[in-house]
Amino acid sequence: MDFSLLSLLTHLSLLEAALLVLAGALAVYFVASRRLYMLVFLLALSAALVGTTLPVVDNIASLCRWLAILLLLLAGILASRVKISAGFLCFWGYVAIGILFLFWARNLSWQLQRGVLLMMVALALPLAYSAANFQALKTALTAVAAAAAIYAVLNFISLPGSLDQAARYTGLFSRAPTFVIALGGLLPFALWGAWQAESRLVRIACGLGVLLGIITLVFSGQRAGTLAGLVSLLPFILIFPQRKTLVWFALLLVLLSLLTFVLLQQTSADKLSFLLSRYSLNAGLSYRDLIWTDALSEIAKNPFLGRGIGASETVLSYSFHNAYLEVWYNTGLLGLLLFLAAQVYFFYRIFYLSRVVKDPRIRPFLALTLGYMLGFVVVCLFESTGAGASNLNLILYLLLGVFLTNQQLAEPARAKLEAPRLAYTS
Repeated sequence: MDFSLLSLLTHLSLLEAALLVLAGALAVYFVASRRLYMLVFLLALSAALVGTTLPVVDNIASLCRWLAILLLLLAGILASRVKISAGFLCFWGYVAIGILFLFWARNLSWQLQRGVLLMMVALALPLAYSAANFQALKTALTAVAAAAAIYAVLNFISLPGSLDQAARYTGLFSRAPTFVIALGGLLPFALWGAWQAESRLVRIACGLGVLLGIITLVFSGQRAGTLAGLVSLLPFILIFPQRKTLVWFALLLVLLSLLTFVLLQQTSADKLSFLLSRYSLNAGLSYRDLIWTDALSEIAKNPFLGRGIGASETVLSYSFHNAYLEVWYNTGLLGLLLFLAAQVYFFYRIFYLSRVVKDPRIRPFLALTLGYMLGFVVVCLFESTGAGASNLNLILYLLLGVFLTNQQLAEPARAKLEAPRLAYTS
């Protein structure tokens, strides 16, 4: 959930203000000490925790997310080398059109805040990491993987106590889709970390995160986020079937089976019946087909011109449950085409790199990016997350987009070049 920055700052408790000052001091230290990967960690974890049922955590997470975005933007501006890809030019064009159409905004101040925040996110990550070397990218991915492990464990803790309730599991949040979509997006990062992190401690933590994350997704009863999360894991198995990888997945499958068996012994008949009905082929689309019809009716009133970033959240009493429809309504046909062009370009880069890059270090990274991008498309088809301003899934999408378009990945011989003036690793 996005809040007004002024409202948050003026209603902070003493504890929240103290925590924010501490987080701000640490964030500034990360920039000053050239540890941008810690800003990435702060951004990923805080964006994931926005919307929790704990007001203190929710407020601090919202403010830390803004702070991390701002500092990454400043760090990117100070970097000595910046290379921007066609994919990000398309995405920036989509955002610019959305801001331009704010002249027709129904809630100008709120929509303007969302537009500015989206532009900051779209600028911060490319500027900060577009010219980073491979080790810098790997360190940043490890930071996200660590955040993913923490998030998975935190949301699993209360799962055993909910197994007698015939309802969707919501974790630390009040709504199931909120945390499941975020967990599904973080899951491939945790798997990558369990496979590729240099620290054994991080690999173990990420392995635990993958195990608990998959269990939590399945038992949540929330379909779109669960499907996206599971789809994002497929490239790790199907595209790179190395012997060591298959052994690792076999072990994971055994542990998943054991933990699932234990949890099923504690699951009530009503809960089990509820889960089976949720994942049944006869479960339907939860009235999404009717919602999409209403959304298309609103778009048809003027399919070429947009209404500004965030406008789709003011026209109906419910979400469009489709990011592409929301982008179309908000930014018009041209904005939709630019949004799609950015996605197509990122997929093109995945397949291009898979053909020209022979460095074995890049292969797991390509599995991660392909998996996440496929999962992101699934989420965009059934939820509105992709049309948001600064949610976790959009941030991860842009972060991987930056890494995919990094020219040093296509030229391994140059990967040892010195990083930009603002370094990224410790």
